[in-house]
Amino acid sequence: MTIGRRNDAVKILAPHMEEMGLVGLAKNSLDVCKKEVRQVFDVLGNKSSWPVLVHCTQGKDRTGLIVMLVLFLLGVEETVIDSDYRISEPELASEKDGRLKELALIGLTEQFAVCPPDVVTSVHMHIKKTYGGVRQYLKEAGVSQRAVEHVVRTMLAET
Repeated sequence: MTIGRRNDAVKILAPHMEEMGLVGLAKNSLDVCKKEVRQVFDVLGNKSSWPVLVHCTQGKDRTGLIVMLVLFLLGVEETVIDSDYRISEPELASEKDGRLKELALIGLTEQFAVCPPDVVTSVHMHIKKTYGGVRQYLKEAGVSQRAVEHVVRTMLAET
């Protein structure tokens, strides 16, 4: 991936990703991508970075995780986060056939083109069980308390 051959790298990882599924991949990403989470929160936690746009192709993998972390941090109800997360699937229906072809080329199946109903709950449970909650997870990821508080104040319009 570091030399620009992302698809080739994913092809190597695809069997493992298929076995884990989207839920397993999400949990694994949280556990092994703490540096990247810290980098995102360094941006979110910096007043001069705002306004901020967080986006990606489908909105359910890396971007979905970041949005979940922010919403968990804000205390948004899990059912509301799940509803928001799952909006991506019907909104991307017109592109699904093309995405399925792309996924097949790198060895992944339809499970990576949908938004499973258990992702948000599973991710939230994983964070609580493994780290004791989202604030503790962010602390372990190296996110400063100042950044966390800035995100909360800004998102709740308490500035």
